[in-house]
Amino acid sequence: MNKAPEFYVFAGCNGAGKSTLIENYGQAFDVVVNPDLIAKHLNPSNPRSADLSAGKEAIRRIREYLNGYRSFAMETTLTGQYVIKQMSTARAAGFKVYFYYIGLQNVQMHIDRVKTRVLEGGHYIAPSDIIRRYAVSLRNLKGALEQADVAVILDNSRDEYEVLMEIENGQMIYKASLLPSWLGGLDLWMEK
Repeated sequence: MNKAPEFYVFAGCNGAGKSTLIENYGQAFDVVVNPDLIAKHLNPSNPRSADLSAGKEAIRRIREYLNGYRSFAMETTLTGQYVIKQMSTARAAGFKVYFYYIGLQNVQMHIDRVKTRVLEGGHYIAPSDIIRRYAVSLRNLKGALEQADVAVILDNSRDEYEVLMEIENGQMIYKASLLPSWLGGLDLWMEK
């Protein structure tokens, strides 16, 4: 019997540490769909000008991997319903869906980390966009959790990622004794 293909989703607001977490996995993923890297490839001198084209290319690749029954990973800020719909589509097609959500103590920490990233040569995101995405991303978290076979919620506010929750097939298998305020009562929803 063939092993089911796997779809890994790394989500969180800008500056949360999604790319770093993927890098920590080393060569675990043959394919990672990252719209920021696609934009950088399309227009190295001004990646932000290629955001729309990069988004379209990311969607094309996701469809290709789902239709080809091929394992892959992706990054997202989780600010729309597209990724959640693709998680549902993947599960229905027989993929095992893994979802990692990375958060920080507050929105200002996201803004500060993006500023640091820019100083180190990384890409810029306007603070107003980060503020908007922060709230929307957290609102979409519950919907994404409902579509995941395995979900892990991490806090990256300190030097090391801290596992806050692990959920398998809708059942909480681990919950940290103290949860940060940014989770906004998600643990209460999970207990229902």
